[in-house]
This record gives sequence, structure tokens and C-alpha cells, in this order.
Amino acid sequence: MTTIVIKIGGKPAESETLLHNIAAEIKHLQDKGSCRFIFVHGGGTCVSAIQKQYGIEPVFIEGKRKTSAAEMDLVDMGLAGKVNKSLVRKFHQNGLRAVGLCGSDGSTFLSKDAVMLDNDENRTGSINHVDTSLVELIMRAGYFPVLSSVSSDSSGRGMNINADEAALAIAKALKADSLVFISDIPGILIHSSVRSKLNEAEIEKYIVEGDIQGGMIPKVRTSLAALRAGVRQIQISGYEEPGDLRLIIQGKKGSSIVL
Repeated sequence: MTTIVIKIGGKPAESETLLHNIAAEIKHLQDKGSCRFIFVHGGGTCVSAIQKQYGIEPVFIEGKRKTSAAEMDLVDMGLAGKVNKSLVRKFHQNGLRAVGLCGSDGSTFLSKDAVMLDNDENRTGSINHVDTSLVELIMRAGYFPVLSSVSSDSSGRGMNINADEAALAIAKALKADSLVFISDIPGILIHSSVRSKLNEAEIEKYIVEGDIQGGMIPKVRTSLAALRAGVRQIQISGYEEPGDLRLIIQGKKGSSIVL
């Protein structure tokens, strides 16, 4: 059976119509018995909105949210709470047996320990260890795991993990057949055109030349590491209409990262 990890962000994660269409495609592929899916999500827009309700202005360092100990409670509320349960309910409406999880459940993700930054703990972490036991158990029982990236460190403190990193980590641990990143962008844009396929040498060339920049740099570099670790295929794409997920998985839409 083919194992597919889907990480979603941007407009597709917030659009009722697009989520409905994605869920319908996942259900169709599951019913055929050919695929099993793990769904990973972020929810930065929701977290920022909650922070502002509490009078906290979000701070980002190199594209990653700075998370104080007090803000970690808000991250839990937003990602493991509101966003995760909202997605679970939407998927149930579309016939998927969704189960909402976060990285702390079953110690799926163990983060590196929190560090001090500006006289406060920085609870923005990175993954130190992955245990797929719970996710595997859920999939074997016929359920659909919907995974928020928040997790814990060795002292049991809540840690905020970048959702891209979480998707890459679970895909590597499962040696997934396919890892799909779905967001607002149609793929990796080089000179305003989507490149259907990029290898390691091309990626480094375009990073040096400035065509690949910002948050896309760690995404493509960690994607290459995931390929070396056994993930068979990585796609970066947008999602506009029914049938797109099948095209993305087949490598016919978006950008493929290859070694």
C-alpha cells in the first residue's frame, strides 16, 4: 500500500471548498485500497489572531515564529485545538474517519529542549526524535490521522514545531512513498514559471542566484535530506480544483524535488 503524507497551508487550508475537494479525493483513494494518508497541518494565521486578541504582537525570526512560554499556551489553543478539531470535523463530513493528534500524543515527536532567548524560554523547537507507533496503529485500524505539529521536549514542556519540518520528519520515519506540500504557490517558481522538476545541483544554483529564497530554502534543502532518508517522492504544489491531488501525486502538477 502506498503511504502519502500531505502537508497543507495557506489558502487551501482555510477554504471550505478546497478542503472538501481534497477530502473527497483522499476518500476515493482510500476506498480503492491503494493509499493510506497522514495529514499534517499548521495554522499560523489562527495563532497570530489569538496572540493579537491577548495583546501580543507575533515575532518571527528567519521565518519561524518566536514562541515564549506564555505564548505556547496560545499555540496549543490554536493549532492542537481550534485548527485541528475544525479539520477533523470537516473530514468527518466528507466520510473520512479522521482522528486529531498533535506531536505530543504517543510521543510522536520529541523536540530538542527549549533554550533561553531574550531572558525567556523560546519554545520554538526542532524535532529530535520521531515515534510512528501511534500513527501506524491508527492507520492500521482504518482511521485517518490529522496531525498538528506542536509537541514536547524531554522535560515535558510544550514546543512549537514548524509544520513543514513535522511533515518531513514523519515522512522520513515512515519512509513514505510520497510527501506532498500544498499551499498558495503553484510550485517552485523560477523566472515566474513553475519548474516541473528540480534536482540538487539546480536547487543550490537557484538559491545562490536568489531565485529560491526565504522559507522555500529550508523546505527544499530538508526535502533533499528526506529523499536521501528514503522518502520516494516530494511534490510542492497548489490546489485549485477536483482532481489536482491525483495529478500532484502522479508528478503531473507542481514541482518535483529529485536527487
